[in-house]
Amino acid sequence: MITPSVKWYDQPDSFGWISIALHWLTAAVIIALWFLGKSIEFQAADQLAERRSLHVTLGLVAWLLLAARIFWRLRHAHPRARGQGKRIHQVARFTHYWMLALLSIMLLSGPLLAWTLSNLPDLAGLLHRLHALSANLLALLIVIHIAGALKHLMFNDDETVARIFIPRRQITDAQHAIETSDQQETAD
Repeated sequence: MITPSVKWYDQPDSFGWISIALHWLTAAVIIALWFLGKSIEFQAADQLAERRSLHVTLGLVAWLLLAARIFWRLRHAHPRARGQGKRIHQVARFTHYWMLALLSIMLLSGPLLAWTLSNLPDLAGLLHRLHALSANLLALLIVIHIAGALKHLMFNDDETVARIFIPRRQITDAQHAIETSDQQETAD
């Protein structure tokens, strides 16, 4: 049996382990940030600073992930799913880039909000609205993103969803012939 090599980098039609790790780490951090951010409104006054501090600290982790994702995506083209038309691929890329843009706005407006909260209340109010609007728009795009993934999973006969969990194994015709003959020998 042929052992596939580790696929760290993206392939033309498959994400590599680096993209997969960045995707899921970012998803986990953003979901946690969204729930933490929403919960700040409902905290008792004595717990408000602690909850806000946790939100800001996790936001700093998100900064690192965002920088890594943007750097990675600029260096490596967005893989196209097998059988995916050009228009759908462009819509998916557009959605991903908007999610990254909204995340960037949130990661800029969040610290600015924290720094202006006590000194410039009018600017802080504007930044809070921008931060909250970006968070809600990002949540909407994430729902659309998940709906698109579910569409591929339930209605399309493609590997779109599977490729964000594990890199697609690239095999050559020669490898396929060897594996096929090995399987036939085992069956006999």
